[in-house]
Order: sequence, then C-alpha cells, then structure tokens
Amino acid sequence: MKAVYLLSNVVLIAILFSCVDSKKKEVVVPPLEVKSPLETPQKECYQAVIEKDTLTLSVDVNSVNEFTGELDYSYYEKDKSFGTLLGNVKGDTIFADYKFESEGKTSIRELAFLKKDANTYVEGYGEMVETNDKMSFKDKSKIKFDGNIVYTKIDCKP
Repeated sequence: MKAVYLLSNVVLIAILFSCVDSKKKEVVVPPLEVKSPLETPQKECYQAVIEKDTLTLSVDVNSVNEFTGELDYSYYEKDKSFGTLLGNVKGDTIFADYKFESEGKTSIRELAFLKKDANTYVEGYGEMVETNDKMSFKDKSKIKFDGNIVYTKIDCKP
C-alpha cells in the first residue's frame, strides 16, 4: 500500500510540475523592418539661352533612375515646341523620348542630355533615323556633346 501511495504522490507531483511548466511563455517578436518608400523625385530646372532663343528644361529623376520632365523650345519669331520627356539615366547621361507639339502636330523624338556637373546639362546631337513615327539616334555611341546647347540650373517657377 505504501508503494501505491508513494507512486500516486510521485505521479501527482509530476502532473503539478507539468502544469506549472505549461504556462504560456512570452514570445518576443522582433519589430517588423519597414523599408522606406522610394524617394520622391526632386524637380530641378535648367535654361539655355542662345541669342534670342530660350530653351527651358525641367528634370525629375527618382532613386531608380527613371527620368521625367518637360522641355520648352521658345524660338524667337518661330513656332515653339513644348512637350514631355520620359526616359532613363545611364551613368551621367539621360536618354529620353520627347513627345511634343509643334505647328499643330504631335511628334516624338529621342533626346540625350549629358550631366556635366551639378548645375549643367549639355544636349547631345547626332544622326537621326525615323522608326515607327519616332526620330531616334542612329548610333548612340556617336552622339556629340560639344556644348552647342548648354542648360544651366535656374530656380523652378511654381
């Protein structure tokens, strides 16, 4: 009988200790790491003045090197053209499609801009070909950036 009594006490103590150990343990969950959203593009404005002609360029480049902007060619006593730019940045060069209105007609032309420094872009030029109603550079490796059209940073107009 003592053996049964002793055995039942051992079982009872084991059950009690198992209940004590089964209490919920506090689980520490590490804080969720949230990546910051893509930075908002910073708008910068540039202008080139060539004799009586004024060319105005606005630039928005985001953190993944996508480029948007606007370009306004205001020629003295000639039709002006105004349109939007959409493209990509490759190194220090922007390649963009310029969709513009001129003389009542909508056209698309590829443009290239070389960033010389923090305050200057130079527009490139080269031989163009027409493909699918778009004027594109025939050979991008032959684009010249010799300073014919130089855009200097200005304050953006609201």
